[in-house]
Order: sequence, then C-alpha cells, then structure tokens
Amino acid sequence: MNSKKREMDAGSPVWLLFGICFVVVLLAPHVAFIASHVSLSSNEGWNAYLARRAVGLDHAPLYPPAGQMVFNNYPPSSFYVVGLLGWLLGDMILAGRIISLLALLVCAATLGRIVRAMGGTRGGAWFAALLVIIYSAVFYSDYVGMDDPQWLGQAIVMLGFLLLVDSGGEAGRGMTLRAMAAGFVMVAGLTFKHNILALPAATFVWLVLTDWRRAIAWLSGCLLAFCLLGGLFYAAFGPDFVHGVFGHKRLFHVHGMLKGMGNVLGLAGMGVSCLFLRRMRLAHGYGLLVGVYLFLAAASAIVQRMGMGVSHNACFEALVAAALCAGLAVSYLMRGGKTWGTLPPRPVLAGVVGLNLLPVVVSLPAYLPYLYHTSAADIAAHEGAWNETIAAVHAIDGKVACETLALCYWAAKPAVIDFFNYSQHVAVTHDATALQQAVDHHGIAAFVSSSRFGPPAEIWEFSDLWRIVRARYTHVREQGAAYIVTP
Repeated sequence: MNSKKREMDAGSPVWLLFGICFVVVLLAPHVAFIASHVSLSSNEGWNAYLARRAVGLDHAPLYPPAGQMVFNNYPPSSFYVVGLLGWLLGDMILAGRIISLLALLVCAATLGRIVRAMGGTRGGAWFAALLVIIYSAVFYSDYVGMDDPQWLGQAIVMLGFLLLVDSGGEAGRGMTLRAMAAGFVMVAGLTFKHNILALPAATFVWLVLTDWRRAIAWLSGCLLAFCLLGGLFYAAFGPDFVHGVFGHKRLFHVHGMLKGMGNVLGLAGMGVSCLFLRRMRLAHGYGLLVGVYLFLAAASAIVQRMGMGVSHNACFEALVAAALCAGLAVSYLMRGGKTWGTLPPRPVLAGVVGLNLLPVVVSLPAYLPYLYHTSAADIAAHEGAWNETIAAVHAIDGKVACETLALCYWAAKPAVIDFFNYSQHVAVTHDATALQQAVDHHGIAAFVSSSRFGPPAEIWEFSDLWRIVRARYTHVREQGAAYIVTP
C-alpha cells in the first residue's frame, strides 16, 4: 500500500503546478481591477456605507430604526473588519474586495487541511482546495473579489471546524477545550454571515451520534459564543439589531428553488465522489459527517434561492462540501483503494478527476473569452463613464439617492435609500410612506438609476419605487454610466 501511495503521489507536482497556474489565470483579471471604480454588485456600496458606520466615519446608526429607507439585515462583525482596513486604505469597497478574495483563498487552504485531518493525502488536499477556487472563479465569478462578507464568514466557520477535526492526537481535557473553542469560533463565524448553517448542523448531528462528550463541549462553546456575542451586540445596538437581522422583510418565490437545483446539479460531477464514502471507512465517523454535510448544504442552497436577491452565495457551502468529498475520494484512490469488480484504482482515479473537472472544461471555451474580453475589457472600457457619473453626483447640491449605492459612496454622498431592501419592504408591507414624503417635499435633490431604459417604454428595475419618484421627478438625463433624475 505504501509503495502504491508513493507511486501515485509522485506525479502530483505536475498537475499541482498546472492547477496553480490555471488558478492564477482565472484570478488575474479580478486582481487587476480590484481597485477600479466600477461596482461589481449593488451590495458593494451598501456594505461600504455600513462599514463606515461601524468604525464611526458616518454618524448614522449601524442598525437604523424602523421607518427609514436604509436597512441592515446582516450581522455586524464583517463591517468592523472591513471598516478597519477601509479606514487604513481610504476605500471601504477596495478593503472589502481584498478581504473577500483573501477569504476565498483561506477557505481553499482550510479545506485542504481538513482533508488531511480526515486522513486524506496531500494530493487529495490540494485537489479539493483547487476545486473550490476553480469552481468559484468559473461559476460564481461575480463573488470573486467582491465586497461581500460571504466568503469571510465561510472561512471563519471552516477554521472553527478545523479546530474540531485536527486534534493533533489530543485527548481528555485538551480535546474538550478544543471542541469548546471550535463551537465558539463556528458561532463567531455566523456573526459575519448568518446563512452558513449546513456545516454547524452537520457537526451537531455527527457529534451527537459519535461522541456525546465532545458534543456537550462543542455545544457549550456554541452557547457561550451565542450569549457573549449576542449580548454584546444587543447592548450595543438594542432592539434595532434584532429587528434588522431577524425581522427583515423579503419576498420568497417557490420557482427560485429551480435556480438552487440548477446550482446543485452543476456540482453533480463532484457529488459522484460520495459513492466512495462507505468504501473509505474513514475514522471517527467522518464518512457520516461528510455525507450529512453535503446533503444539508445542497438542501440549504435550494431553499435559500427562494429568497429575492439571494444569489450564488447560497451555494458556497454545497461547493465546499462537494469538494471535500472529491478530495477524500481522490485520496482513497491515490492509495490504491478498492473499487468495483476488477477495476484498477488508477483508471478510476482518472475518471473521478475527469468528472470533477468536466463542468469546468466544458465551460472554459465560453468562460475564458468572457473573463478576459467581455468582463475585464468591459470594466476597463466603462471606468471612464463611471468616473463621469461619480463626478456628476458629487457636484449635485443636496442628498442623492443612488440605485447602485457605490456611485453615491464614491461621490462622498450619504446613504439615503437602499433600493433593493426598501423595495422588498414596500412589497411585503405595502407601505412607501417614507419615500412618498421625501418625494413630495423634494427632500432628495436627485435620484440616480443604473437601470437601462428608454422611451417609449421606460423600464425601471424597481418599478414600484420609480413610479412614486417619477410622479414628481420628471427630468431624466444620461450621465456617464447612469441616469440622473431630477425634479
């Protein structure tokens, strides 16, 4: 067995070098334009404003009270981390992009370490880590280097889980303390992004079924973090924190589950690796843990996609779980593990690797031209137009409401309205009093639309809100990358 392991690991540096070079090719455009003043998502400006509030650069509350048009439905921790780096760099969006990109790399590295802790090979660990980066860059590229806390929260939850499985041979009191620390860190990760639930839930099921002593220690750490951090946040922000995070209004559509199913099916190649879980006979019930994790992560992705505004970030846990299965399966086959019938492990290994990479290989002919020609070139070509819009918004005397909040952020204007969350609030409550009053009294000097529209059929992304605005604000002019609407 050892000779086979050495033989199969001997070729790993070749494909490892190729994999790293491929990752560099995929990430290079994201790094090249990381400081550009072109918003990658409507969330970027929103996160930037809240990061400024967290570190005291804006005097508005981090969790606004009811009746306002700016909302915060995220936990607070990410805003402080981004806010600190943004204060040092002078740009919250740039800081958020850097942290998000680094967090993706930390997730990949942590996953590789988890594969090793579960008994996998170095080759299997590298393969799992590279899969996370490659799939993210190809299928979830809008979240690579985007100012959003999803990858940061994912990284911290995974680091907490690594504390649990990478015991280093500890036993007794050391194992108990490590389990408590793991529970604490995993819950702390949820204070960065609160939809990362599959791994904590799978960990709970696994511990209860395999080691109730560690389960109690882990739950104690979770409870300590919940009470300590929850109490700290409530003391700092009061009921507005609870209402903002847990009472947020959002529309849900059942047909959104189809998007989630499509995302999960895109990981089916990696899912085939789970067929080897029973054959691997992993120690400590890790096979049960990985199976439960993949199932819960896939179910979570499908359910979350029902929510309006929920995007690919709902699928990150499913991606990580599937890559974990793939890394362990590749490790098993690299060691010459038994397959079905008389099939030798080497051809099966090649087939498993091919199935894992097949969706990427099929997509590359279309994706690479998009990445380098359409996406990167589009950012370069339109940055001048964005800067023109930003300058025009900055020159407006008075408050400005931007559909894409990054425009107002870079123009040094205060946040007036969060179009997406306010549109969800209006759709659920049918109450647009705040916007109606602002429009009636001309309390806002101008509105800025990033939606593409033109006569005679004016198409607005947030049509219900724009219908109210357009009753009083009738003048529209195109300015750079957006439309400025004034009375």
